[in-house]
Order: sequence, then C-alpha cells, then structure tokens
Amino acid sequence: MAKKLTPMTLLCGYLGAGKTTLMNKVLTNQQGYKVAVIVNDIGEVNVDAKLIADGAKITDTSSIVPLTNGCICCTLKSQLAQNIENLIKSGKFDYIMIEASGVCEPMPIAQELELIKNGKLDNVVGVVDAARLVDEFAGGDRLLKKDTMGEEDIESLLVQQIEFCSTLIINKKDLVTEDEFKKVRKVIEVLHPGVKVIETSHGDVDVKDVLETGSFDFEKVYASAGWCQKLEAGEDDDDDEDEVSTGSTTGEHEHHHEHDEHNPEHGEEGHHCDEHCEHHHDHDEEEHEGHHHHHHHEHRHEGESEDEYGIGTFIYFRRKPFDRQKLDEFADKWPRNIIRCKGLMWFSDEPEMAWVFETSGRQIQAGYSGQWVAACPPDEQKKILSANPQIQAEWDSEVGDRMIKLCIIGQNLDKKEISKQLDACLA
Repeated sequence: MAKKLTPMTLLCGYLGAGKTTLMNKVLTNQQGYKVAVIVNDIGEVNVDAKLIADGAKITDTSSIVPLTNGCICCTLKSQLAQNIENLIKSGKFDYIMIEASGVCEPMPIAQELELIKNGKLDNVVGVVDAARLVDEFAGGDRLLKKDTMGEEDIESLLVQQIEFCSTLIINKKDLVTEDEFKKVRKVIEVLHPGVKVIETSHGDVDVKDVLETGSFDFEKVYASAGWCQKLEAGEDDDDDEDEVSTGSTTGEHEHHHEHDEHNPEHGEEGHHCDEHCEHHHDHDEEEHEGHHHHHHHEHRHEGESEDEYGIGTFIYFRRKPFDRQKLDEFADKWPRNIIRCKGLMWFSDEPEMAWVFETSGRQIQAGYSGQWVAACPPDEQKKILSANPQIQAEWDSEVGDRMIKLCIIGQNLDKKEISKQLDACLA
C-alpha cells in the first residue's frame, strides 16, 4: 500500500496583507489536524514565529519551524525541503503550512514543494490587502511611503501573487468603499479569471477553505492566469496586422515547441534549446540581470473588452520582429496604465530564438523561450510540422512560425496608440 502523502498549504501575500492573522485563525481551530508551521522571515529575527505562537496560544513551539535571514524561493530552498521532510518523517504532524516571506513569489516555492518526498502541495493561498490593491490599481503613490522595496517590485509581486494561487483571500475589505472593492474584483477577474475568491475583513476564513482542499494543480493554476487564457483563446486579436505584417496574416497561432519560465517538471514540451538567459529592464535604473529567475527583493540581500471601470485586454499580434534597441528605449516610456503584459516575441538580430516578454506594473523582463520551428534543420522542421498540423496550417511563407503575440491587460487602454508605439519598435 502506498504511503499517504502529507498535504501542504503555501500561504503567500505581501507585507501586512494579513497572513499571520489568518495562520493564527487556522491554528486555533485546527478541526482535528495536527499542523506544523514553517515561517520564513527575511530578517535575522523571525518575528512572525513569535506572533504565531502567541496568537494561536501555542506553548509547544516545536510545531513552528522558523527560517530566517534568507528567502525560501532562493537562498533557503534546500533548507525548506529538508525541514519539511524532517517534519514528515517525525510522524507527529498530518498537515504542514508554509508562510512565505512577504517578498516571495509563489511559483518558485511551489516548484520546490512539488519535489518534496512523501508530501503533496494541496493549496496555494494568496492573501491580498484590499486597501493596498485600491492604491495600486488606482495608480496611487501611498504604496511607497513606508516600503523599502521599489514601486516596480511591489507592483510585480502583487500581480504574481494574484495570478499564481488556487485560493485568493481578499482581506481588510472593511477598509475600502463598496465601489473601490468592486474595482479590485474587476481587476482580479481579468488577472486570474475563475480563481476561488474569499472576501474577509479580519482573516476570518473557514479552515476547510485553507486545509485539505485538493485544489492545487500546477499546470491548471499556471494556465488559469488571464494572460495565458487570452493567448490560448486568441480573443481580441489586433486587427491592424495588415499594416505591418510580412507574409500572410494567420490570426490565432499556437506553438507546441515553446516553453515558459517554469520548471521542466511542469509541462515544458516539444522542441526548445537548453540555453537560458534573461534580459531585464527597470524604468528607474539602467540595469541588465544575467540570471534566469528574477526575484523582486534581490536588490536588497483601446482594450476592446473594457468594463465600467475601464479594465480591459487586447492581443497585440505581429509577424515582424522587434528591434532590440528600440524596444529597450520604449521600456523607459512603458504605459503606466498597463497592469500586465505577457507573451512571445522575437528580435531581428536573433531570428532563431523565441523570447517570453513579461511586464508587471513597471517591471519589464524577457527570457529565452526556445527555438522557433522555422530555425530548425529541414529534417527536424518537417518532423515537427507533420506532428503539429496547426503550426503547419498557420505557417507564414516568409517567417514560418515566428511572431510577436502579447496579451495586454490594463486600465483605459488606448489600443491604437499602444499598438502604434509597439509598431515603432519593430525592425
């Protein structure tokens, strides 16, 4: 008989969102579970561990494992895995909760947890502060008053935490107006349509919504992000393609050889090269990072479908490549009202390679995604095309499967103007 896997819940959310309060609520009402907690704090003293012990009235603190002075999505990865495996081996606990530091991205931690022996990732819970989201999506500047992170880092982190979760808890609802809250919900619906959302004011969430939910599936969560669904569906394709296209216009076009920036264990498929690098551009500094995984705290250790709040999306689709220098210069003037942009692109000086282009707020980055089928040797190209009739059917006579296809999400988007600005970056 196979050994029962110990379920784990990952709790993510920016500083002050209410993760520790939620953790205490769960621990004081465990409903028969024996829960062990791993708490990550960037500082040398793990304040959260004490707050959890005091708040949940825990006297035997052996159930709380603090990981301090590092981040579990980078420097403390191996320590996290070892601690969890030790907790499972002890046999004293039947559930493990991990409270990530407020400056952690959820995806790399989830990748690590999926590799834990005798454990299974059951739920990734994102906790967001309604008042902070109102500030963020209204373009307010209160976000920066007491923060040591840059604005572009916070924006990107909030988007990542909304997009990559199986349960999203909107906390502190009582601190915003009804109309403000409706706007927050609209933005969330565009960023992560269909995600389970729980609204609360003081972290009051039923244990059954956090523990033993069976709700997490890496591929489904990754594919449920709004940008991913839009690119898959091909909705709202930019209809100005004929002004700048090379060869035929094919409309919707999917690539079976490409991969995004998640672990090969999770669905990278088909043809791609093994080389990875990252091109990174921040608005406020001329800096290019050379590593593939970018963490947001590293510097410190005309939408066609708008709603009444002006939240909309559209697909920018072109067959010509970007000029690398022109795109880099445009990054300094990236429209402030674009909340999220992600998709595929290619550069004129490197026509064989596909890139993933990604923005969250003002943070802009790009990384190699793989090799275009059109750049493969003829024999391999023929084999791939015969196995993928959709690529064959949508093949462009001049550029093959090369393309720029970006899903753009934002507020009061001027589709024609944004498209015009991106067109100016084409080679």
